[in-house]
Amino acid sequence: MSKKKHFMVIAALLLLAFAIKTSVINVDTIVTGSMLPLFDTGDHVLSNQLAYGLNLPFQKQLWLQWATPKRGDVVLFKNPHDQHQTWMKRVIGLPHDSISFKDHHLYINGILCSPKDRYHEEIPRKDGSYGKSFRIWSSYLEKDWGPYIVPENTLFLMGDNRGVSLDSRTWGTLPQEYLIGKVIAQTWPLKAAHWLDD
Repeated sequence: MSKKKHFMVIAALLLLAFAIKTSVINVDTIVTGSMLPLFDTGDHVLSNQLAYGLNLPFQKQLWLQWATPKRGDVVLFKNPHDQHQTWMKRVIGLPHDSISFKDHHLYINGILCSPKDRYHEEIPRKDGSYGKSFRIWSSYLEKDWGPYIVPENTLFLMGDNRGVSLDSRTWGTLPQEYLIGKVIAQTWPLKAAHWLDD
């Protein structure tokens, strides 16, 4: 094989790897403690970047969206105020949901999300039963707020470490076109590696 063909093959493989990393699947490193106790600073996570739509390289927003996240999904997204930053939070509210916080408990559409204790939340379904369950670190300092109605085509996001997370409580809802993908697994450290419940 000539040097030119060799170079073309390597360039094509690098381009393919870049396209897969930016549009299909990616490994990201956690840089803050906003998702404790699920993820700690330095943990690595795997994200499915085709879960909700198609992200093209060098595009600032989803090029094509074909799915909406579910309540409880952990999502990666571009910070709408600084698109060079990638953030991770949990989806709490979908369009038209009513979100409120009273007496240190979260409510979605008037349904209590922590029926057992204030350190575990369960996502209510439309029929009133519970779906996804996860641990949180709550804050006694948070004051009551809401109800807040989630606008069309946006998501209400919160970090699991409620006392330190900057999320929809401070900067509002996320327009869905800023979604990057769904976190599907923790890959590092190996002793904590696991798939996220769907």
